[in-house]
Amino acid sequence: MTETTTARDALGALLSRHPVANRTRWVNAAWALTIGVLTSWLGLWALFGDGDDGSSGGGQGLGVALGLGACGLGIGLTQAVRALRGGAGEYFEVREYGLVHGNARGHQGMWAWDQVSAITVPTRRESVGAFAHRFGNDYRCILTLTGGKRVRMDGLATSAPALGNAVIDHCPNAKLLTGEEWTRKAGGWLLLGAALCVGGIIAMVDFISAHPDGEKVTVDANGITVHEFVHGVDDSTIMLLALGIGACGIAAVTCLALFIVGRIRRRPH
Repeated sequence: MTETTTARDALGALLSRHPVANRTRWVNAAWALTIGVLTSWLGLWALFGDGDDGSSGGGQGLGVALGLGACGLGIGLTQAVRALRGGAGEYFEVREYGLVHGNARGHQGMWAWDQVSAITVPTRRESVGAFAHRFGNDYRCILTLTGGKRVRMDGLATSAPALGNAVIDHCPNAKLLTGEEWTRKAGGWLLLGAALCVGGIIAMVDFISAHPDGEKVTVDANGITVHEFVHGVDDSTIMLLALGIGACGIAAVTCLALFIVGRIRRRPH
């Protein structure tokens, strides 16, 4: 602890300290994983379970259940990983000659200001909802160090904007980014992604159209004609295809929007 304290003091006087609400991440992870597990189980039961008539049970809530399950599991795991990385008592300290990142266990990262090569602060929107604030997404500041290491600071840190501004003020030679510069470089790939998504939508719609509902006519051994209504595509497959069409549609619009943003964004001076 003495060596750690000495190294920290070598960064100069303490200017500000910013504790991180890491416990909030654990709470977020707990309820998100609970929702994810329960809704995923319900969705899988609806997809693979057998109904009373022996047919596959694919209720109308199948897509919603699977979507909520995937989102819940993704959010929960992300929050849990960040909570583990931060540790109990996580904090940032702005010092005269550098930045300190530590926690109650004493595991700390300490960097001089000249080690910061780039600072990424995503553009803030006019209004931020309570959901984003809960996850610390109302503010983000990502430091890229000379060795390639990245340090993430978000809205769960006390006075997060002041923390980010302090880093920017102490690193005048660091490249200031918004995190959206890649959209200009990836313009062609974004268009290709949008085209592939549109192609996927066309293929799924064509598959549904090629398998229409119809009437099956059979003649039994006694010569009696039997008319039977047959689904071209079963309900579960229709639901999965509908999810695929929706996902491809959102992805296509997103890729196209990012391409447009990249084209209209000014080149950095």
